[in-house]
Amino acid sequence: MAAQLVMVTLARAFDAGERAEEAGRIEFAIALDPQGHPDMQAWIDDPAPWPARRIRPGAADQTGDVAHDEEGWQLRFFTDAGQERDVPVHRICHIEGGLRPGEVLTVHAPDGEEAAWRVVEVRSSSA
Repeated sequence: MAAQLVMVTLARAFDAGERAEEAGRIEFAIALDPQGHPDMQAWIDDPAPWPARRIRPGAADQTGDVAHDEEGWQLRFFTDAGQERDVPVHRICHIEGGLRPGEVLTVHAPDGEEAAWRVVEVRSSSA
């Protein structure tokens, strides 16, 4: 049985104007527990991948998925078809406050860059 997913939209936090726009946004589907935290058991039980997408102005959208491992939640963005295996991950850190509008979390990119991202929207998903 598929999990009840919501779509979370992130925008770069603490970056002004052009730099924030350049960063674009990240959208991903995820199941949340009643406190607004990611539901790991729902991810384990759901056979379908939870989709993710990186959207940047002037660039093609990168599709990907949400995953969990012993180090926590991650987003993977694919550049080529069939690249689902061994793709570098973006680690989601500091989600203690849950995934609610206004919360700020850190995304640790594969190149080592850490950036603050703000949850700007959480809506029901048909994914």
